[in-house]
Amino acid sequence: MNKQSIENKINDIAKYFADKQPENITFIDADTYDYELFTLYEKWKQLVSAEEFVDYFPYIDKLWELLANWKPDDVESIQTQRQIVELAKKHLMKTIKNNKFTKKQEILNGISSELEGLSSENPREFYFGIDCYADNYDEDSIGALIYKWEQLGFGDFKKKFPITSRLYAQLKNMNNGIERPREEYAAIISLAKEALAEIKDFKAFD
Repeated sequence: MNKQSIENKINDIAKYFADKQPENITFIDADTYDYELFTLYEKWKQLVSAEEFVDYFPYIDKLWELLANWKPDDVESIQTQRQIVELAKKHLMKTIKNNKFTKKQEILNGISSELEGLSSENPREFYFGIDCYADNYDEDSIGALIYKWEQLGFGDFKKKFPITSRLYAQLKNMNNGIERPREEYAAIISLAKEALAEIKDFKAFD
């Protein structure tokens, strides 16, 4: 078992409780998942000693405490059940937000990598390499990554990254087999440096 598999199992537990009506949570549920979370906690300590379980899974840690201490004959039982469902939903929302951030960052890192390569090109030789940056057939190309950004619903790329968008439009226009003056290639490379700064300045949580 690795870190990701522990996270997946914890997410499954959260989904189980988030999908339940509070009054339908039973003592058997509490007993079963109290033990399962304890097992996952012990494995987490062994595998991910640098990160505290409570810091990484704050909502699950509180949920686990409720499961461990819940007594079905308690007069506040329904309140506990509601808290369990609420904490499970909060954990899932946090997970979705983190996943969205990760995907955004992966796309931005991919574009940055392409722009770093473009920024270091030699204007004298750029005619032979322009298609590498202008084509969008490769899933790691600037065009393909821009398309992926918009398909995932991260917002209008042109509005968020006007310099990078202008650069890509110019790359496509220049990729027609006609050799341009060296000055035009130098201008594209200069614009790529500005685009790289634009991408790096962006915060993926924005």
